[in-house]
Amino acid sequence: MTHSLWAQVDSEATPETKALYQKLQSISLSFRDQQKVLIGQQNAFNEGRGWVKHNNKIGTPLESDMEKASGIHPAVYGVDFPEIGGWNKKLIVENIREVHKRGGIFTLSWHMPAFVNDGKGDGSFYDTTTKVVKHILPGGSHHEIFVKKLDEFVLFANELKNIPIVFRPYHEQTGSWFWWGDKHCSRVEYIKLWQFTVDYFKSHGVHNLLYAYSPSHINKKYFEKYPGDNYVDILGVDVYFKTFLKDIPDFGFNRLSEWKNDVLSLMREADKRNKIPAITEIGNAGVKIENFWTDFFGAPLERQEIEQITNDLPERGIAYIMLWGNGNNEDPEGFFGTFPGHKQNQNFKSLLSKGIVEGL
Repeated sequence: MTHSLWAQVDSEATPETKALYQKLQSISLSFRDQQKVLIGQQNAFNEGRGWVKHNNKIGTPLESDMEKASGIHPAVYGVDFPEIGGWNKKLIVENIREVHKRGGIFTLSWHMPAFVNDGKGDGSFYDTTTKVVKHILPGGSHHEIFVKKLDEFVLFANELKNIPIVFRPYHEQTGSWFWWGDKHCSRVEYIKLWQFTVDYFKSHGVHNLLYAYSPSHINKKYFEKYPGDNYVDILGVDVYFKTFLKDIPDFGFNRLSEWKNDVLSLMREADKRNKIPAITEIGNAGVKIENFWTDFFGAPLERQEIEQITNDLPERGIAYIMLWGNGNNEDPEGFFGTFPGHKQNQNFKSLLSKGIVEGL
């Protein structure tokens, strides 16, 4: 099979963006050989358990819960665009540049607020009281406001034009908890929203993005609102493991088997479409599942584990896997990664000892 080594969505992608595409492609193709997978975490360098960094910490060394607990920093640094404000932007940009300098990757999600207001909702990205998408598409009542939002993103992306960004918009759309979700817009509307966004960025000089498509399930709905191969670089998925209070062994066995098969399906689709497969968001709140790191987080990443369910291995494996963040509050379940003192740190180190997962 021929593997394209340039950014497929944007033919005018910057050299750095093409290089990132090639790097992720090569990591994915290591599935058949000297396998490696990059590990990441949301807000890893600006927030952790019991600490948070703002602009007053500019110039201080990179700090992460993962490094404190295991000796490695995440190789993928995730941030959500609306979380970047005057109080922390300089620090986050400094973090992004340092991660890039060290060979890491920056990924940006966008929980855009629902700025179409029917007077009943709260205006958050969870506000589904009105059909937002149809009002922000060309010809809609709020299209010009939407374009101004896109312009804000254009300014930020162009500030970092020599640094490639894995951009993950309108994610988890197979669920219905966000205003762009399954029940709140049609297939045609969602595809128009995605394609308009990509086309707008390219036409306004943004050429440092790789576009990640990341539904919340790998099932029959995965490609239902797919914007097309010409608009997607990375096939991702966002998945969270729930902790049941009873019958954990049965839950673990059945769900883990299903999860491995889901990941196998994702890798096969990536092969078929010449895309990069990734786990774009993952976690178990409070990391409560026993041996979570080796048995759940790590299992679908390993060639040997996938070989147990098929003899027909795909060419590509997962290129990167990104944990959701560790909140700095006192919520006992408000974290998804490792940090000093957690009871599963040894299990995390057991995962690292396999030599597949790589950080900075």
